[in-house]
Amino acid sequence: MVKNKANTVEADKSNAGFRLEIFNFFIVLFTVVITVALCSVIFMSHKTYNAFYDATEQYIVCRQSAENVHEASDYLTREVRAFAEEGKLEHMNNYFNEANTAKRRENSIATIKKYDSDNTKNGYLEKAKDFSFELMSIEYYSMRLVLEADGVPEEKYPDVIKHTALKDADKQLSNEEKRSLAKEILYDSEYVRYKDEIYKNITLYTEDILSGTREREHDNSVKFTHYQSAQIVLIIVLLGILMVNVAFTSIFLIRPLRKNSKLIVEQNSLPVKGPEEMRTFAKLYNNALEKIKSHQEELSYEASHDSLTGIRNRSVFDEMYRTVNSTEDVSLALIDIDDFKGINDKYGHEAGDAALKKVASLLRSSFRPGDIMCRIGGDEFAVITNGVTPDYRDQLEEKFSAIAAKLKKAGDSVPAFSISVGASFGDPLLSFKELYKNTDRALYSVKETTKDGLKFFRDL
Repeated sequence: MVKNKANTVEADKSNAGFRLEIFNFFIVLFTVVITVALCSVIFMSHKTYNAFYDATEQYIVCRQSAENVHEASDYLTREVRAFAEEGKLEHMNNYFNEANTAKRRENSIATIKKYDSDNTKNGYLEKAKDFSFELMSIEYYSMRLVLEADGVPEEKYPDVIKHTALKDADKQLSNEEKRSLAKEILYDSEYVRYKDEIYKNITLYTEDILSGTREREHDNSVKFTHYQSAQIVLIIVLLGILMVNVAFTSIFLIRPLRKNSKLIVEQNSLPVKGPEEMRTFAKLYNNALEKIKSHQEELSYEASHDSLTGIRNRSVFDEMYRTVNSTEDVSLALIDIDDFKGINDKYGHEAGDAALKKVASLLRSSFRPGDIMCRIGGDEFAVITNGVTPDYRDQLEEKFSAIAAKLKKAGDSVPAFSISVGASFGDPLLSFKELYKNTDRALYSVKETTKDGLKFFRDL
């Protein structure tokens, strides 16, 4: 009887030990499975972050390449116009060096196709290049007129100019008439239309790739948040398993995890404290979160600000031009630097850049923080003043008079120069587009008469 009881106790001990081994086996197995899953989620988080970073890099490369296409076209225009006006062969040589040797347009488009094959399907850059080539045919014709007018032997013509034939009527023109025609066709409506089409397609591409990049950033940000949440869940499960054997450890892991979960949902940084694993996780998360926010802020700033002057860029102005239908209590001023080309030619492009920065700085200091200052062209600025009526006219005149006086005083790196200003006030029934046209007419009136002055549209 005693022997039977002893056997029963031993059997119970044996079964308990077996059950414990089974339990430990499943604990270990479950821990391994969860650990593998956690590693996978961490890997996917890292992969998602790299995708976000690659999207940002792609945007920067493609945007710069798009700008190079535009800049190359503008460079060709400057050189051919300089050749038409001055007749110096160095300008023609510069033109063909860019077109045939540097090839910034072709190289930039090749770069974009390499990094951004999807966006090139829209054809914006190809259209810009096509319009640029259309411009070149006009430019070849202009150069042919100048060369013939100057009596340059045909054997010295570039090959492409040799194959550019003048119209019969143009052949009969005098040398002076040929020079005049060479300048005229570089400024007529057809030429300007091609230039506008190039800028429009470059702008559309930039907006397209920015939109696509933001979408990819948003998608990757959502995925990253999900992966981070999954990491939290898996870590909590692991902590639950460990809590069975080490209750003390849960005090230092579960509470921080709960706090961090709330911070992650609120997209706040995690405190770097606790066990080494938690500190490492917090550092990784904080680093990734900081980079994401930094890239978002950088993209937002670059998309809306001029890199040289630091004020708003053309895209901000164009958005208002397209969307604002009422200009009640708004004034618009357009500012143009007089003879800006002369500043660059006489003092150099560094002085020209300094002049642009000086104008922007004076606009910022002269107007309210809530007013909008934009650089909308090479040497053209705009100031949009909110919450004003035509009674504000005297104050506008005083502001621009003070600005003009400061610009006429040369500085260390900035020569003295003047500005022309056109201004107008809005109306509840007047769109921003119409307000801009009125203001542009006022500016044109100043430029065509005295320059170095201010005119209001109502005075025309």
